[in-house]
Amino acid sequence: MLLTWACLTILTAIDVSAYPSLRDELKELREQIQILRDKATDTYTRWGRTSCPTGATTIYVGFAGGSNYKHSGAAANYLCLSKKPTFDVFSQVPFKSFIFTFTRYYTTFLYGAEYQTSDTPFSSLYNHEVPCAVCQVPRTSAIMIPGQDNCPRNFRLEYAGYLMAGLHTHAAASEFVCVDKHPTEDEYSSSGDAQGKLFYFVQAACGSLKCLPYKRKKMIKCAVCSYSP
Repeated sequence: MLLTWACLTILTAIDVSAYPSLRDELKELREQIQILRDKATDTYTRWGRTSCPTGATTIYVGFAGGSNYKHSGAAANYLCLSKKPTFDVFSQVPFKSFIFTFTRYYTTFLYGAEYQTSDTPFSSLYNHEVPCAVCQVPRTSAIMIPGQDNCPRNFRLEYAGYLMAGLHTHAAASEFVCVDKHPTEDEYSSSGDAQGKLFYFVQAACGSLKCLPYKRKKMIKCAVCSYSP
């Protein structure tokens, strides 16, 4: 796509009035680019909500999950899990069945996710399960920008929120995700402390991360943006 834009820029700078065939080719190229732009889409996950913003299509609504925070060999990423799981025949086979007589059968485990947000703006959600929605937009280059709650020029704000991740002292790694600034709890949620994959607010650790511009004890904001020239 970048190469196509570069070619179009070069052709636009040429006086094509004296070259009818070149003018026609340039017109056709512009039409093709416009068709591609009209068809272009991208997806992102909206963490903390059960719907997508206005202008986005909801692909599915789910709840957050991942590996347990205590497991040192755990997968790092958060998942937006389907609420309508399907299972194949192997999930119905007992571990000690004849199929696995000569093979040790190992699995890893998947847990739900909870807000760990006591004494924060999200205190009412503490220990509740985290919902999510996967969204599709008729635009390209959906990105998450950590550190600010607005978008650069030619980008459209999908949603703004707070950067969240697992706790730095836990055995399992995690990732940084942008949780909506107006989060809700999952419809099946309870306030019981079930642990699993956890969401904590993120603060600046001043040093190699310069303060200023960052500040101590301030929650890091974030924005999810899509390209919209």
